[in-house]
Amino acid sequence: MFKTIKPDNAVFMSREFQKDKYKFSIIIQNLSSPELELYSDEESYIVCRGSKKYPTWIWTSDDFDGSKIGEIEDLIKLYLTDNKKDKFTCKKELYDLLVKRNFANLNLDDYFEMGFLICNQTKAPKVCDGVLSKPAGSDGEVLVKYWYDDNIEMNGNVPYTMEQARKDVDSFLSEDTFYVLRNTDNKIVCMAGYSITGEQAKITHVYTPAEERKKGYAANLIYLMTNDILKRGLVPLLYTDHNYIPSNKAYINAGYEDEGILINFSCSKEK
Repeated sequence: MFKTIKPDNAVFMSREFQKDKYKFSIIIQNLSSPELELYSDEESYIVCRGSKKYPTWIWTSDDFDGSKIGEIEDLIKLYLTDNKKDKFTCKKELYDLLVKRNFANLNLDDYFEMGFLICNQTKAPKVCDGVLSKPAGSDGEVLVKYWYDDNIEMNGNVPYTMEQARKDVDSFLSEDTFYVLRNTDNKIVCMAGYSITGEQAKITHVYTPAEERKKGYAANLIYLMTNDILKRGLVPLLYTDHNYIPSNKAYINAGYEDEGILINFSCSKEK
């Protein structure tokens, strides 16, 4: 039976979780949150949310006992809020089991396959004219526009403003983990950064403006930035839209390995 656990619980050091610790790096990241909600049977599953603003992550072992699915369903209900939809992330095997059981709170029309990639050794992509550098203070407005365009492109009708983009850019530029690639005209043609949790470096904020795509810029920036990450003794990893081939190709061309998918889905308290 599940119970509330602490971040130092032995389940995190179990052989089964250690096999998945990179794929479920968000759980590790959430353990330091002051709003942490954390449950487990201390053996075969962990359910974790860092904040009500973010998705709940459900880790299950590869040999997860299907007889415990009722406990998972009870925990999902426990995490539901009065929001129209609450987001969750899990392995596909668990999601398929919820579908098979006709779990009443599941929104079948809300399904997304999120790829997970990791890099142990880079490989050089086709050379382009881009040069890696850190952004200058004068680059701020260009990066704000790029970040705004990226959010509109990726999130569609979800409200997002230039003011919010400016706050977001100020935030990630304050860290020494953000890079840009400039072409021979000194134009920024790609940007990317990463966040560090323990030994993990999660790639974030990757964007190439539409007119500069298919020129190898993203793969070259990722390659050069990942070399810096590896020199720091960190493990580079990221999550992607598994079905968006151009983006995934840029990472694979730079040496990242596709480690399969996780499922993003939602449930609702009232249906």
